[in-house]
Formats: sequence, structure tokens, C-alpha cells
Amino acid sequence: MLRRYMIAAMLLASGCASAPPSGPVSTAAPSAGGEGIALGALANAGLNPGECGMILWTLDENRPAPIFRYVVGKAAEISANGALIRLAPVGAEGAAAFGVHESQTFEAPDGTTAHVEARFGLGFDRGVYLERGLVRVDAPDGWRAVAPAAGIAGCRAK
Repeated sequence: MLRRYMIAAMLLASGCASAPPSGPVSTAAPSAGGEGIALGALANAGLNPGECGMILWTLDENRPAPIFRYVVGKAAEISANGALIRLAPVGAEGAAAFGVHESQTFEAPDGTTAHVEARFGLGFDRGVYLERGLVRVDAPDGWRAVAPAAGIAGCRAK
């Protein structure tokens, strides 16, 4: 299973295109008074040449689905309830490599926050695998979505 994650991570990071799953990946259960948060797959989950950052995937119907992307010096991105949300980094703790920390917090202008935790695993040329990850997204209305994740942190060659 981990081997499949690694292969998928390398393919997606190297710029191979694949269609993202169409449905939600992780849903916070809505009630009569609110929408909840449905995390979806990102359409663009790669890094451009010369960029460093991290990409995290979760499993959706036994397929890896990219749910979080952060480009160092720019913004992080998630897809929530069908909308692309850009978040600025606001805090970081723990070990760091390639401009990415093991624990990072991001915030959008509308008050949505994302907290990402992952442990650095095996390294590879220009990167490192991220394992035992967790993506937690908190909406301003109090809803929360939590998804287990794994991925990569690194820099793409120019």
C-alpha cells in the first residue's frame, strides 16, 4: 500500500496528468443548520519547475486523491465544497526541509484555517516522503473536516 502511495506521489509530482475524482474526499457531517465541509481533489496538484513545496494525498475509493498543495513563498490550496481556497502560511513548528515543516498552519481571508501535520520519511532526489499525515480544515462557521494524508515535500528542477 505504501509503495502505491510512493509511486503515485512520484508520478503526480513529476507532472503526469490524471483526472481527479469527481466526488468529495472527506466530509464533515452537516446538520439542518449548516453545510459542513467536503474536501475535494485538487485539479492542479503539481509543482512548477523551480518551485518547492508539499503535496498531500488521501485515499478516495482506493485511489490517491490530492487534497492539499503548498508552494513555498506562495499560498497553500485546498478544495472545499467545490471551491478552490487559497491559504497563507501563519505558523510552523518542528523539523523543516525544502521550506516545509512537520506542523504548519494556514489561513484564508474568510477565516478558514488548515492545520497540516506529517512526519518526514525516506528522502529521494530533491525531496522527501511525508507519512502519517493529517489535514484538518476548520471553517469559520464551526465545521471541521479531517483527513489522513501522505505525500511529498521537495523542489522540482528548473
